[in-house]
Amino acid sequence: MRSKLGRLLVVMLIVAVFMPAPAFAGRKHKDVEDIGNRDINGKVALIFPNFISLEKEIQMGAQYAQFFEQTARLVEDPVVVEYIDRVGQEIVKHSDAKVPFVIKVVDTDEVNAFALPGGYFYVNKGLILESDNESELAGGMAHEIAHVAARHATERMTKSQLLQFATLPALFVGGYWAQMAIRQGLGMGMSLAVLGITRGSESEADQLGTQYLWNSGYDPNGYITFFEKLQAREKNKPGKFTSFFRTHPPVDDRIVKVQGEMSFLPLKEEYVVNTSEFDRVKARLIAIDNKLAAPGSAGSAGPSKRPTLKRKTNTDRSEREEPELQDDRPTLKRPSLKKQGEDPDDPDDPDDGS
Repeated sequence: MRSKLGRLLVVMLIVAVFMPAPAFAGRKHKDVEDIGNRDINGKVALIFPNFISLEKEIQMGAQYAQFFEQTARLVEDPVVVEYIDRVGQEIVKHSDAKVPFVIKVVDTDEVNAFALPGGYFYVNKGLILESDNESELAGGMAHEIAHVAARHATERMTKSQLLQFATLPALFVGGYWAQMAIRQGLGMGMSLAVLGITRGSESEADQLGTQYLWNSGYDPNGYITFFEKLQAREKNKPGKFTSFFRTHPPVDDRIVKVQGEMSFLPLKEEYVVNTSEFDRVKARLIAIDNKLAAPGSAGSAGPSKRPTLKRKTNTDRSEREEPELQDDRPTLKRPSLKKQGEDPDDPDDPDDGS
């Protein structure tokens, strides 16, 4: 009897704390006018604090970035890198992110992007080339920035630790077979919980990404047109976008949810859909690819060149630089908020004229 009761209590703990919130719980993050001042990542499972501090998260991200860049090939063209960094930083400035971002371009044709904990953000060249305009590119970037703003990686780590704590009662309930049954049940519960966390995180990132796109002045429809285009092209060339579809939820569901979120956003008089600079950067990337692929060119044969990490403040150094955790990090800036009483003509305002 005690073993059944203990097993029931453990399973109830997992379901109550770690399962995704029900659909009828209502729309999260409604206060879009306060983006940048919201606490969207305060509690884990509405009860527990995040076990990992922001400083620790940044350090973890720097370590992961270092490992990744040891094998990855980065795009080092200064025009491309500066443009992508500027687009990304503009979205970060209009997001809920609490950490500065380091943004780089990966030399791969895979249509994707990913952000490490602590704001180390990598945009694949394939995402740029597959986008038809700047709002589509910004939509893909806003989604990944939202993952960092919501601290999904460290939230998942915290929940994993809490799930391990939940298994402790199984060690003291009933006999051997009762304990084995509880552990098997916990194993299934853990799998379902992690799956739910992943789906919930992607859904939240879509909502927040749509809000950040809107708040940055981009047309939120760029989010949807990019989804629809990938879906159509995948039907024509199956397998081309396998990486994107493997790491994201079904596109139809995402489109419906993004459209729903867009219906709540206040209308603006105008949105940025595309810029001539996007067209120039995309054409520049295509020209670089064609030059490298031409017979007799430097990139047409031979072993792949190991990437080097270059910084804007010291471009003449040839040796590889490691990520700096303190002195060399960018600072996170917010746009000035007129509603807080700031004078846009005040020369002491750090955001004036930026």
